Amino acid sequence: MLTKFLNNYGYMILGGAMIFGFSAFKSAEVYSGKKLSPVTVVFDGDPTNPGEVADESNWKISSSSPSCEGENLACSMEVESTDLTSSGELDPTKIQLDESFTGSGYIPQRNGGNSQTELQIHNRN
Repeated sequence: MLTKFLNNYGYMILGGAMIFGFSAFKSAEVYSGKKLSPVTVVFDGDPTNPGEVADESNWKISSSSPSCEGENLACSMEVESTDLTSSGELDPTKIQLDESFTGSGYIPQRNGGNSQTELQIHNRN
């Protein structure tokens, strides 16, 4: 009897489970107010220069993984794709940066912008 039931209704059950699963991810985006696919922007500048760390145009999408060697220096951060310009740089109207001195260099800090994104900043350890 179970085999007959699965033969008749198995694909419908599988289809319903797939629809439910995909809807759960969409609902998570709606309830959290943000997308679930952040992008990583990498610092392309001198982490010992405070002006370069705070310059949003030095934070860009990179095709290679960042080399985060050194101590307490700017490295990379995760943002939403909507927080970037068309050229792949951090959009200063969405996220504005400042810098914080660590003793050996500078790390970024958010100080404004109209984006709701909570930054996931990765500094060199």
